[in-house]
Amino acid sequence: MNEKAIIRLVRSATLKINYAGHTILIDPVFADKGTLQSALGVYKNPRVHLVMPISDITEGVDMVLLTHNHIDHYEPSVKQHLPKDIPFYTQPQDKAAILKDGFSNVEAIEESITLGHLTIHRAIGHHGFGQIGQMMGPVSGYVLMSEGLPTIYIMGDCKWEECTLATVEKYRPNYIVVNSGGAVFPEFSKTDCIIPNEQEVMAMLDTLPPHIKLITVHMDAIDHCQTTRAILRNEARHHGTDMSRLIIPEDGESITLK
Repeated sequence: MNEKAIIRLVRSATLKINYAGHTILIDPVFADKGTLQSALGVYKNPRVHLVMPISDITEGVDMVLLTHNHIDHYEPSVKQHLPKDIPFYTQPQDKAAILKDGFSNVEAIEESITLGHLTIHRAIGHHGFGQIGQMMGPVSGYVLMSEGLPTIYIMGDCKWEECTLATVEKYRPNYIVVNSGGAVFPEFSKTDCIIPNEQEVMAMLDTLPPHIKLITVHMDAIDHCQTTRAILRNEARHHGTDMSRLIIPEDGESITLK
């Protein structure tokens, strides 16, 4: 295929991806600023407005891919803005909830599916460890593959650990989309965050082969995400990071993958 792979950060963890003849919406959150519950009881979420009309986000979308059914990845207004028969792919544990919201074309990905030139592999992970990890419930990542295009590993809200490293070793992605907001629940996660933070991103860069680039998202929008873009850049600078390997997009920014 001659088509280019393009990732556009909508806001937080919401992505719009053009890949292998599809326009894929990842973890749709369309809610207005301050209309969703606070995770910490401090600020209503999201903390920032969308930078584009919802119609621009949904234009051309032919499928939705959901990493997990938390309110900062899928929220009630979504069903007002997407066709009820749009192909909607989830982890097995979330299929029933999406069907209950009125979407009729929902398919759970157990291991992998192939749609034309696109193959999607589901990858396991943990949304934190111990008690908080159990409370957060199941989460998934997805690997997008197509002949002639770079392979993309969307980690979702998975921590960097043995099973996520095993996914990298198995599929050898060119790009990894990392939810790097360092989210915490202080009463349960005193010693660790439930998604990667700036130190974890640095550890990934130190561990991964040098050809793999990270695209870092899920920052500056949700009140329990403590790592901001500015904090991540500061950490990278002091770590001596090769910034050609670390992509930190702004909301609305599109990245053409090479």
